[in-house]
Amino acid sequence: MRKVDGFDTAAYQERLRLLREIIAGENQSDFAKRLGIPFKRWSNYERGYPVPRETAFLIVSAFPGMSVEWIWWGWDGNLSKEFKAKIATAEAHQEEIAAAQRAVDQAAEKLRLVAAKRKKAIRSSAPRRR
Repeated sequence: MRKVDGFDTAAYQERLRLLREIIAGENQSDFAKRLGIPFKRWSNYERGYPVPRETAFLIVSAFPGMSVEWIWWGWDGNLSKEFKAKIATAEAHQEEIAAAQRAVDQAAEKLRLVAAKRKKAIRSSAPRRR
């Protein structure tokens, strides 16, 4: 896979995944069938391989209001209001998910520290054998 300077591959992959989820929450295989392309090809795109022009145009024609510029670079100027709203909603929920995951991670770390503290306290207060 060729890297291009200044191109954010992770954001590109996220946009492709988001597009697939917005269309109907379909899995990769169903989405690929809907586009008329092999599953493996769509899977490769979501893994960061470039979407060729013909596939990008296929997506845009299959889903009116979608934009090639958004797919490749994240520019939303040519997106329909409907897609802009769906993307904004999905991104807001993703932020909520990320915040909840951070809270879970912090709670897990606190649990680990408290359990270690308890274990240490139990060991230090246990009667010693002679």
